[in-house]
Amino acid sequence: DFAPDLGHSSGGGGGSSSSTSKAQEGPDVVTRTLEPLVAKSGGLSDEIRSRVLEDPEVLGSSLDIVGAYLKNYEVDRAAAVLETVLPACRMKGGLWLFKALNHLACIRMKQARPNEALNMLQELEAEASAILTTEEDNDEAWEFWETMYRNFAWVLSSLNQEAKAIEYVQKAIDVKERVGRTASWFDLWDLGRMKAVTALKVNAKDDIKESQAVVTKALWLHKEAEPGDQVMRAKIWHTVGECAFALGHLEESAAIGSDTLAGSPNGPCKNSAALTHYRKALKCFKESHKLFKATEGARNPLTGGEAQATAWTLLKLGEEEEAKQYLLDAVEALSRQQSGWGDNGNLESNAPALTQAMQTVDRILDAHRRTGDREGLKRFFPALEALCSNVCARVWISKDREDSPIYEKLVSSCSMIMIASGTDEGTSRSQALLKKYMWQSPATPQAQLCSELLLSLKDDPSGGQVKDGPGMRAFLQAMARSQVT
Repeated sequence: DFAPDLGHSSGGGGGSSSSTSKAQEGPDVVTRTLEPLVAKSGGLSDEIRSRVLEDPEVLGSSLDIVGAYLKNYEVDRAAAVLETVLPACRMKGGLWLFKALNHLACIRMKQARPNEALNMLQELEAEASAILTTEEDNDEAWEFWETMYRNFAWVLSSLNQEAKAIEYVQKAIDVKERVGRTASWFDLWDLGRMKAVTALKVNAKDDIKESQAVVTKALWLHKEAEPGDQVMRAKIWHTVGECAFALGHLEESAAIGSDTLAGSPNGPCKNSAALTHYRKALKCFKESHKLFKATEGARNPLTGGEAQATAWTLLKLGEEEEAKQYLLDAVEALSRQQSGWGDNGNLESNAPALTQAMQTVDRILDAHRRTGDREGLKRFFPALEALCSNVCARVWISKDREDSPIYEKLVSSCSMIMIASGTDEGTSRSQALLKKYMWQSPATPQAQLCSELLLSLKDDPSGGQVKDGPGMRAFLQAMARSQVT
């Protein structure tokens, strides 16, 4: 059990926590536990820690804690413990190092650091190959290699190397067939979802339909084989929904043009063929969301991610009112999310959670603009403030980042939601949010307009409402034009 499956344990998801401490300041749990002993021993913390971790029971318990944290999406704590015990695992080698490297690869994937995860797996593969030298050894360890190849596939897929990822899925299947095992529902799911991604990149509708059929088969096989595993079933439901949404997207793009669709990605769809696919996607996403919410809780990153998918699909179907609650659930989950933020010390690091946050906030604006619901925006204020705080705690905020335009749009859109409520409270909180989270002289047009116009807004001296003044009207008109352009 030293190599749990990365893909199964994470589902590509992130971690969540109510803690507001910065990720880079995560506690060294083992050291903190030993502090009283260190204080009585002349402060030789490194020596004491080394001696304690020489005890196999302590080291084993520490690795078990890492696994428990990962299963509960406590990525910060898992990383803190693992990085503390990794030197001891390297000293012991063997299965100790195997388990530590596998956990570390999983942590790096949850942190959206796939290149580092790939390095961990390559080291793990080299260590295993040095031990398992005969064909008989490798056949006896077939479950290890099956899991290893699955994990390679997951990491390579995250690096947009789908062709290589599919090769590794096939390797996992071949390992099992060599010892008389047949392909499982998991193999079908892996192959189906990775082939669907490849097909979408080249707009191959028939290949997506074929992949959807494979994943649907995996769904029913899983239900028979693992009737109690609702989390995994939710993940497979999501993949079926992704295929349906992709087919809807391709049909809509063919009907109205890719440029038009890119200019209004959240707009309601009018094409009947696309709507059929979007309705199927909604059914799948809702089922997945229901299962995640029942098993993982409303604010879990898996549940939050499914809320994002459900809300977007509802907007495509013109169901803005129903989408609003899913959008609130999504932004609240993102405001607690621990992973998906990339390497905090690397300006070139990709932070997929940042993009998801920006897209979710844009959909909040779209849903309320299309329904004229300014009053409904007020309930988003606390979650948006918490979201900006979480982002700044986990992403190295700098104009030099490749994704700095995404950050500017996120913060300015959060500010727009508050001011668009038309309340004095919204204006005040919007100005405070910009002052705290937006740097001077932003580069993107939306952020520039938001900073210049909003920060210049003043209450009417006669006591009139801000929402009725000419400054507010000019602000909203300018922001509408900036979003169109």
